[in-house]
Amino acid sequence: MNTYAQCAAALVFATLSLPAWSAPPVTASPELPNVQAGERLSVYLRRNNLLPTVLQAGQGYLPPLVLNKPGLLAQQKLQRTQLLTSLLMHTKAGQANPYAELVNALPATGRLVLQSADADFLEMRPNLNPVLAPGDSLVLPPVAHSLAVLTDEGLCQLPYQAGVAALAYAESCAAYAIDVLWLVQPTGEVQQLNVGLWNATNPIAPMPGAWLLAPSRRSTLNASTQQQLANFLATQGNAFVPAAIQTKTHNSQAFAEAASKRPLRNLPVSSSTFGWVGLMQTPTARMREAGSASVTLSRVEPYSRYSFILQPFDWLEGGFRYTKITNRDFGPQDFSGDQKYLDKNIDAKLRLWKESAYFPEIAIGLNDVGGTALFASEYLVANKRFGNFDASLGLGWGYLGAAGDYGNPLGFISNKFDNRPTVDSAQGGQLSAGTYFRGRTSLFGGVQWHTPIDNLVVKVEYDGNNYQSEPLSNPQVQDSRINFGVVYKISDSVNLHLGMERGNTLSVGLSLFENLSTFNTPKITEAKPLQVTTGPRANSVSWEKTLKQLEQQTDWKVSQVEQRGSEVKLNVRNGDAAYYNQSLDRAAEVLHQNLPEDIKWFSMRYERNGTTMGEHVIDRDKFVSRRTEYDPQATEDYPDQAAIEGYNFPYRTLHQEPLKRFNNTVALGYRQLIGGADGYLYQFLLANDTRINFSESTWLDGRLAYRLADNYEKFKQAGVSRLPQVRTNLREYAITSDLTIPNLNLMHMGKLSEGHYYSVYGGLLEQMFAGVGGEYLYRPFNGRFALGVDVNKVRQRAFEQDFDLQEYEVNTGHITAYVDTGIEDILATVSAGQYLAGDKGVTVDVSREFNSGVRMGAFATRTNVSAEDFGEGSFDKGIYVSIPFSAFFTKSIPGDAQFLWRPLTRDGGAKLIRPLSLYSEAKVRNPKILNYRP
Repeated sequence: MNTYAQCAAALVFATLSLPAWSAPPVTASPELPNVQAGERLSVYLRRNNLLPTVLQAGQGYLPPLVLNKPGLLAQQKLQRTQLLTSLLMHTKAGQANPYAELVNALPATGRLVLQSADADFLEMRPNLNPVLAPGDSLVLPPVAHSLAVLTDEGLCQLPYQAGVAALAYAESCAAYAIDVLWLVQPTGEVQQLNVGLWNATNPIAPMPGAWLLAPSRRSTLNASTQQQLANFLATQGNAFVPAAIQTKTHNSQAFAEAASKRPLRNLPVSSSTFGWVGLMQTPTARMREAGSASVTLSRVEPYSRYSFILQPFDWLEGGFRYTKITNRDFGPQDFSGDQKYLDKNIDAKLRLWKESAYFPEIAIGLNDVGGTALFASEYLVANKRFGNFDASLGLGWGYLGAAGDYGNPLGFISNKFDNRPTVDSAQGGQLSAGTYFRGRTSLFGGVQWHTPIDNLVVKVEYDGNNYQSEPLSNPQVQDSRINFGVVYKISDSVNLHLGMERGNTLSVGLSLFENLSTFNTPKITEAKPLQVTTGPRANSVSWEKTLKQLEQQTDWKVSQVEQRGSEVKLNVRNGDAAYYNQSLDRAAEVLHQNLPEDIKWFSMRYERNGTTMGEHVIDRDKFVSRRTEYDPQATEDYPDQAAIEGYNFPYRTLHQEPLKRFNNTVALGYRQLIGGADGYLYQFLLANDTRINFSESTWLDGRLAYRLADNYEKFKQAGVSRLPQVRTNLREYAITSDLTIPNLNLMHMGKLSEGHYYSVYGGLLEQMFAGVGGEYLYRPFNGRFALGVDVNKVRQRAFEQDFDLQEYEVNTGHITAYVDTGIEDILATVSAGQYLAGDKGVTVDVSREFNSGVRMGAFATRTNVSAEDFGEGSFDKGIYVSIPFSAFFTKSIPGDAQFLWRPLTRDGGAKLIRPLSLYSEAKVRNPKILNYRP
């Protein structure tokens, strides 16, 4: 009998207080036969018919297959000693430490924790599929009938009961509140569970034979030591009580009560009728996960609200909202027809304090920032969770505190806070900081209840608004300041809202939400990856066949193949990738399959319009090792890939592909306008794109577009401006001609030296302007800083978008600094110069980019134009989100879909849409380029 079986046979149940239950006899675990050194575990499982359907029979789960490797004993003994040292450091003088006592009594087993006992799973992941060595043994333990709970007070053993959540076992053994629980399954899987009244997530049921580590809220063990202890318990297999350990009696009544209770679940987070996370009319301190976005449509007479909210950080929520006031017209009948008044708002909420066991979550927020301020308000709000109930209490200024029940608590700072100045809502767009947190206040708050029905939440709130000072002289009758409603989760991404507000008004809403940073579509139409094998390779290469196969796998077109010693270098012509690491991996599969063994390095040199931007190098030996050898510590990183500037060593040309002179594509296009007096406008286009290459670095690029279908007959609102109309005459450009030439440009691009690039261009630059220009960019390889300068002389195009020009011309250009701050993936872009209307100023753009390539950001432009001359909106500003195309399709596609919202299109702060951006062309120089992944 091996050590594991001897320890398992030592189960002691005499101290349990359940008289009806006694430990069944424990059968020894004989070693499985026919273990052959040198073969993969998956091969052994198949050879012995140990497949999931066999192993799972009658149990409902895969049993904890144990692989003991004598070679791990010394390492685990050292880890055990280090763990004991750490545990004893956290022991107060004169006090017992049950954690240290248990570890001291447990053996070093030499067990290798397996990710799975499924042969199919292991074969698809060679790095998790161990090779059996001499002396290794495989054991299939008998079915366990108990589990063990380790607390601050000692070790407790309980009978296993199917379907009971982990917390129920822990609560029957611990006489204190538990916030965090470590579940160590007999398979070796370790999970940290949040189980407190304030932080509980969806429950997980342990398997028979599991260990539960249940430190108290005041435990002296830090999180790192708890993790270390849980990992050591994972090497023990089925939980057992060592002979030297006296077990603690568990509370059978507490266990029965806890097992019968419905366990706590994830805290539901849902949108208010305004779109931001909240109850109904009032905000809460809660937020969605970083990377989330939501769209909410709601109706509460007389308001129809349409909001789009982003969560760029877990501490910041922000977005925009349209509010249609359906009993007020947009303007005179001859101007807007039947269109109702549409107000535009920007909202933001910042978390100040994260919830803990004793303190609430606290947030501060601003609504209707930089808009007309019709719904402007500020607030401070706190939330505390009590199991299935989540309570909020806040103090509101402005619209949220319009009832004015209390004076301003900030009045002790200055009497300026006692009165709220009136904002000129006709102008709009001003930040109106002089009104923030001014005037009288009201309390608001409420409770959210997560009902026993998983998808149903009930909300009740106390409103701080009495609706007697509504915008546009539009007071509403309020019979009660208590609002109530329900939220039903239709699917993982859709909520339906229904409620009663003001004691007399029905509210309805629909919310769509998704975490964009993790959003992805299965790549079911992607070319099948090639299997990576070891062994001899052919000495000759068919480059035509190899490059065709590489294009099928990566969509990369190779212009030239070169060799220098043991390195083969491929020049990728105008290649792009959704995720470069994945494309490189696929390229390496092809090259490894086709190239001789003496080639040790695969290099990809990226050329954009004939200009070298950088290289990625693959270490062939490391690539093969990563794809074929066992490495349980392997991450999702690609250690065989490296980004370099590149070297100008002499290479021998092996293959060359001629430049394709003519390229033409036909596609459908779509554009929309929303938010003006004309309502929602759309247009479908048929676009023909043509590129003629005169050389690698000089080309002609153009588009011909034809209007297929639109509702532009409703496009009545003509642009009005005190500035030169460089953007506000959008209507004329949209409807004057059915057949247009949006752009037609002759362009050239080159490199002055490493990191220094230039471009020159001329022609019909964009829809509204023609001219000539040039750009210079300094972007060091793997650098966090870049600097660009563009200079352009342009003239306004005719509304027909043909070759005719109007009289207005201007010089425009900017100096632009790009700074990767290194703080929470924030990229800051600052651009200063002269804009199309001749105004001078600065544009600041701040965005957060996730590892998936999703970017969320906002921008604002201030120039030397007054708010009066700029017109409605006062200054240019907007919010945007950029999502990789690959997230939407079943095949990886380079490029991004950008969704931009700006309250109004005005002439001040308008930039030329240049036909080429060197910063984008040089993106492979980004130090993060190999870190992006879906």
